[in-house]
Amino acid sequence: MPRTGGVYAPPAGTKSVSNTTIQSVPYNALVDDLADDANAARPVTAGGTAATNATDARKNLGLEIGKNVQAYDAGLQSIAALATAADRMIYTTAADAYATTALTPFARTILDDADASAALTTLGVSTFAKAILDDADAATARTTLGVAIGADVQAYDAGLQSISGLTTAADRTIYTTASDVYATTALTPFARTILDDTSAAAVKTTLGLAAVASSGSASDLGSGTVSDARLPGSMAGKNFSSGVSFANAVATSNTDLSKHIQLYSGYGFTITGSTLNYTVPTNSSHVWNVNGTEVGRLNSSGLTLATPLALAEGGTGATDAATARSNLGANNASNLTTGTVSNARVSGAYDGITTLGQTGTHTITTSGEAIRIVGPASTDDPYVTFYKGAARQAYIQHTDGTGANQGLRFYNDTATGGDTALTLKNSGGVDSLEFQVNGAEYTVWHTGNLAAGDLNSIYGYTAANSAKQIIAGNGLTGGGTLAADRTLTLGTPGDITNTTTNSVTSTSHTHALGFTAAEVYTGTNNAETNYPIGHILAVHNNDVYVAHNATATIRVSTVGNNDFFTYGTSTALSGTWRARGVTSGGRNLFQRIA
Repeated sequence: MPRTGGVYAPPAGTKSVSNTTIQSVPYNALVDDLADDANAARPVTAGGTAATNATDARKNLGLEIGKNVQAYDAGLQSIAALATAADRMIYTTAADAYATTALTPFARTILDDADASAALTTLGVSTFAKAILDDADAATARTTLGVAIGADVQAYDAGLQSISGLTTAADRTIYTTASDVYATTALTPFARTILDDTSAAAVKTTLGLAAVASSGSASDLGSGTVSDARLPGSMAGKNFSSGVSFANAVATSNTDLSKHIQLYSGYGFTITGSTLNYTVPTNSSHVWNVNGTEVGRLNSSGLTLATPLALAEGGTGATDAATARSNLGANNASNLTTGTVSNARVSGAYDGITTLGQTGTHTITTSGEAIRIVGPASTDDPYVTFYKGAARQAYIQHTDGTGANQGLRFYNDTATGGDTALTLKNSGGVDSLEFQVNGAEYTVWHTGNLAAGDLNSIYGYTAANSAKQIIAGNGLTGGGTLAADRTLTLGTPGDITNTTTNSVTSTSHTHALGFTAAEVYTGTNNAETNYPIGHILAVHNNDVYVAHNATATIRVSTVGNNDFFTYGTSTALSGTWRARGVTSGGRNLFQRIA
């Protein structure tokens, strides 16, 4: 029946009266009602939730998430764990992670400012400074400051900068020595008398050339050169202290040298057509001097130059092969831009290589040592690394010493659960091979340090011995040595009859039909409380029959009449008893099932 105000009341007519028979209909109605009430959602007033699911239970208990209580949030949990104090504020340090930091009264005077201008006023920034701070770019700021380039100040110019660095003095003028580079030089008062002349005639007058211009006499010339038009057509007995250039004596297209120059044959030179011939005179040398310094000599030994012919002139600029190779850049491998160096020209040893890149497979063919890595000092431990991009993945290294992890190591930087390494320790011996995981050391077991008995002590079992056999006993088939998997097959027995005996054959077995003392109770104690499973009792139930296959507590009689009851407070029988039927006289048959 439904609860009233959350309080359960039994149905009417179910109360029993002492020394009267309990009627089955009201009793069963009460039991059914109790079962229905027990299976229904227990109201809040009875200590329940009045619901059959978590959502309704929270709502009925006033714990509805998002309405009565806050849904769990990692950020709110972090805030709840903070220790707060005066003048502190919270801020995030990571996703859903909060911390506190100082928030002074002065800082709060900035936080309540409505805009940047108000914040600057709080910070004590003047109106003029704010006028600069709100400028959008440098050009606007310069205008505010009155230093606009091109209007208030001169734009930077390298030439003007050079001029500003000059040291000036009296009677100096500036001139350029390179692009935008200025220097000073003397400018005498006399020079200024020429610079202010307005014509060539005025300059001649200032220079005192008026007399030469009017006389036309070469004796009045103190400098300059005479033009070709002023020289005679032929001259004799003239000595030239420097080289003489002959040009336009004949048509430039004429290739006959004799038309251009005539040589005195007594010095060994003759001209034939366009060829200059030289016959070496006895014990004679022809020397070429430039500004009094010999630059070349021609004699019976050939032409000798005092200075090696420069590279720009088609020479080597050197007098020996080594210097010539150096001048020509033939001794520098970096000047090689094509071709390859043959194996015969490559030395057997290299040093100074810091990075060696390759795109294909590097193959080394040798019957001996192929690669050697040498540490500069005896305490160095060089190693070989393996990278993916900029991240190291693993390395191979030999370290000195006989302690843990010292020896030849194969190290994996990126193993899951911690770095791993395989070390062949310097200490030697059968236990020198170790495997390390995140710093923990494990000895590698092998045939050198692992005996058959170790399997049982380490792993709890003894190694299989193929010399041993699995023997199929009576009633079984199969078996054999441990060299392979074996299957034992149990023969199928026949039906049990009154004449069947307990026996076994080579392939099957049978059972006798009978009971042992443990299966059938044979005792005589009228106060017995422990009967074997399967035992059946007739039990008095005070005229209230127990439903078929229902369980009940069976109690032994207290008056010694060998009776059993489902009611009262006497000693209960051991095990679990289940109703199996009804007999006359108000009794149930009960069987022990556990």
